Amino acid sequence: MSHISDDDFARTVIAERFAHAPRLDPSGTSWLPFPFWITGGAMMAFGRSLAVARAVALALGGVGAVLAYAALRVARVDRLTALGGIALAMATPWNAWLGAATVPEGFTGAFVAAAAIAASAWPRARASIGVVLLCASLARYEVWPACLVVTVASLARTRPLVSRASLVALVPVAGPLAWMAWNLHAHGSATHFLDRVTAYRHAVGAAGAPLAEKLLVYPHALLGAPEILLVAAVGLMAFVFTPEMRRRWWLPLTVALAVLIFLVYGETKEGAPTHHPERALVVIWWILAPFGLDGARELVARLTLRPAYGAVNAICVAVAALGWNVTQPGAWDLFRDSQMGEASRAVQVARGQELRAAGAPHLVVTPCAYEHFALIAAYGAPESVDIRPPEHQPILRACPKVER
Repeated sequence: MSHISDDDFARTVIAERFAHAPRLDPSGTSWLPFPFWITGGAMMAFGRSLAVARAVALALGGVGAVLAYAALRVARVDRLTALGGIALAMATPWNAWLGAATVPEGFTGAFVAAAAIAASAWPRARASIGVVLLCASLARYEVWPACLVVTVASLARTRPLVSRASLVALVPVAGPLAWMAWNLHAHGSATHFLDRVTAYRHAVGAAGAPLAEKLLVYPHALLGAPEILLVAAVGLMAFVFTPEMRRRWWLPLTVALAVLIFLVYGETKEGAPTHHPERALVVIWWILAPFGLDGARELVARLTLRPAYGAVNAICVAVAALGWNVTQPGAWDLFRDSQMGEASRAVQVARGQELRAAGAPHLVVTPCAYEHFALIAAYGAPESVDIRPPEHQPILRACPKVER
């Protein structure tokens, strides 16, 4: 898999800087720190390179899938349904791409789904659930409402309310509170990160849309995974008529709804992600995919067709995750576009690797736009690069200009 945008390479550059000179807030921007801590830490051990960054992304994606599967089994979802739900979530184009790119959305979606499912079925595992959500909350902002919902649900079941168990239940919200405290200390405002996002959206012309349009951005983006919505509709029918489904899924579905409301509200306040709204919806898709298949299992069981469920499950996953996305026009266009034309960064990556192999001790880089991040990430030593102001020219194969 390739990058999604130049942000992917910018994140790798920040991780490389962290590996060279660790700091609490590696980016110094609105980006949350956990991905840089974990990727930069791996680079300290294995070297600073794009290969290490991609390996960490794949490893975290794998860990997330394992956690989600384990949570489903704890929730007493049968093995076939759990495997099918994970396969459906992973095979959806956006999830497949994000799970392999050097961005945090892929693993955070799986982490949150795992925590929400486990919290509804195994409330005694507060500590483990809290750690998983703590890590995710320091990677992506849309995780924050999930942390709040799980914390409130945990506290509601804690007796007495003031106890050690209550302190453990508060672990998921420790990340958001710590990040706001840091912003207050470092920038003079607890919501400095939100101000930066809003300012950036205004600067690039991504702000100022009519309210009605803002309200529909994320509901419309949910259609980026129509196969999951189709399967989730089956799950919803089972949820209405089956007490077991309601017991197992009320908390994960509340988390999914809270995330959607949070994103819609953020969009109305110009504080939501600027590009690719689908990326912020991965949490919801990771919840809805196994929910839908679990609902299909319940309905099949009630129709006394349990022996045929294996075939039904396999057909649902194959048709939804493969057939729909292969035949639907434009399903993979975004991925293909990243391999061609201006969006491709293969030339910059190759130049950076050549400079690294040649042992160039210092570079002066003049970008056309943002394409230089790929070169610097491949070079692997951003502290040895001076970046001049961009020329704001069309991105050609000669961009960026590099002087040794």
